[in-house]
Amino acid sequence: MIVGGGDWLLSSSLDRRTVLKGASTVALGLLASACVPTAVRSAAAVSAAEDRETVYVFNVGSKDVTLIDVANRQVRDTRPLGAAVRWLSNEQTYWDGSRIWTYDFPNDQVQAIAIDPKQVAVTRTIAGLGKGPGHSLVVLPDKKTAAVNVAGDNLIAFLDLEHATLDGTLRTGAFP
Repeated sequence: MIVGGGDWLLSSSLDRRTVLKGASTVALGLLASACVPTAVRSAAAVSAAEDRETVYVFNVGSKDVTLIDVANRQVRDTRPLGAAVRWLSNEQTYWDGSRIWTYDFPNDQVQAIAIDPKQVAVTRTIAGLGKGPGHSLVVLPDKKTAAVNVAGDNLIAFLDLEHATLDGTLRTGAFP
């Protein structure tokens, strides 16, 4: 599902803002299709409105996520995350089969975070990866490891996602 249309993929004369907006839209659509509402409901309380598609908008400044009902374009809920979701795009792999992995750098320290889409909550954190900023986290094809750049320390950190630990680092050139 692509929320807002996918025409941006077809043009070769786009500026950076348009590309980023399109990538964010795709990521939100993918997240929305992977998520299920978390409210506890009785059979009598289930309504057609609750079963509609939801778009999840990550708010960096307030470190929360806003859930929007796609059909009527109204905010359904805003939930705290406690982390600023930085970058989810269709150009990177961030899904390990049960969690969405991304990164944050509070107090200029890079950390990996895992979001459970059913709970709409951060359920794992791998902190202490080094000095930020970071620019991307990619889940590797085995879905058990990931790589995240730690630009302030000029390295790539490799993560063990199953155990939520740092597996090793690789020194790079300046500001990877």
